[in-house]
Amino acid sequence: MIALALPLSVLSLALADTSASARSPDADAPLRAMEEALDYLDAFQLEVADVAQHERMVGFAAAILENGEPVAIYTSGETRRGSGEAVTADTVFRLASVSKTFAGTMMGLLDEAGLVSLDARVPESILDLSGERQPTWRELASHQTGLPPNAYDNLIEAGRDAHTVRARLTEVPLMCPMGDCYTYQNVAFDVVRDLIEDATGQTYQDAVQTYLFDPLGMQSAGFGAENLERAESWAAPHFGRRQRLGGAATDYDTLPAAAGVSLSLNDLIIWAQAQMDPEAFGLPAGAIERAHTPQTRSLRETRNLRRLGRVEDTAYGLGWRIYDWQGERTLIVHGGALAGYGSQVVLEPETGFAFVALWNADFGLPRLLWPTAMDMRTGDGPGAFVDDAIARMR
Repeated sequence: MIALALPLSVLSLALADTSASARSPDADAPLRAMEEALDYLDAFQLEVADVAQHERMVGFAAAILENGEPVAIYTSGETRRGSGEAVTADTVFRLASVSKTFAGTMMGLLDEAGLVSLDARVPESILDLSGERQPTWRELASHQTGLPPNAYDNLIEAGRDAHTVRARLTEVPLMCPMGDCYTYQNVAFDVVRDLIEDATGQTYQDAVQTYLFDPLGMQSAGFGAENLERAESWAAPHFGRRQRLGGAATDYDTLPAAAGVSLSLNDLIIWAQAQMDPEAFGLPAGAIERAHTPQTRSLRETRNLRRLGRVEDTAYGLGWRIYDWQGERTLIVHGGALAGYGSQVVLEPETGFAFVALWNADFGLPRLLWPTAMDMRTGDGPGAFVDDAIARMR
């Protein structure tokens, strides 16, 4: 496996014994095929370096998986600018909205086990919206409430109590009838934790620990400022262009299902592997299939991704996005952005490819690495997304 620290540290690719005495001519073919399939990593490493060394970056950790196994790990920069403490694959970052993938997977698990019905209506005592009917749990987890996008995130960011903000959603006029359109939410999405808590008899945080973190061996994963502060190495947020240093706490800790998880790159790799090959990690395949099944098209996102040129359609499942790449490949995706942090997960379960990344700055350039990798590994395009973006910044 390749590892890159920066300057960029890169782990080297581990291959089988290649000595002449150990191989027959026929035995060379699989090895050659593997080497050829990974040829793109050399060029991709240069793109990673351009991103990681950009002046607006602080710390960065990313990995590429092929056939379900990590073939390259990249780490760069510092946990705090000027600290001298290097980011490693064990450094803990906030996941921001990639946290929703854990909530969606929990809902898939509980539905698969018959402990919840995703098509049941959300009780008015939990969430009362202004529509003619209550949303189902499935609609809630796939952003089909009809609320304006990111309804009342501003109140959360102003430090208001999450349950008080949730109750105020009843006063918000809907943009469309319940279930008729996709509008991304944080406050409303977080309501799914009530379903999970009721079904498991645990707090949401404890349920995710019991059903996901512990069985998968995700030792760094947890919730809130406490999980960051108890880690041996954690990446502090850096806000805005001036990269003002922030602390461990955030107002979004009050929305754990929507944005509360933090973990290391090594544990994010495990999460990617478990999503692509669930049974190998002790998770029922049906539960993951539920989470990855499109529930609604996300047309606004499709329009926003037109600049990538190769994403033809987008949808949202249970806490996961689904992309149609070139009409030929299905990608399971989610990104996260929280003041001072960014995260990205892109999976192609059919091939075992994954790109996962974490960083601690307000900067969007790392999000262009996954389509760059897709271009390079498939030959579908030149992989110039990062180069073009940097050129536009000059």
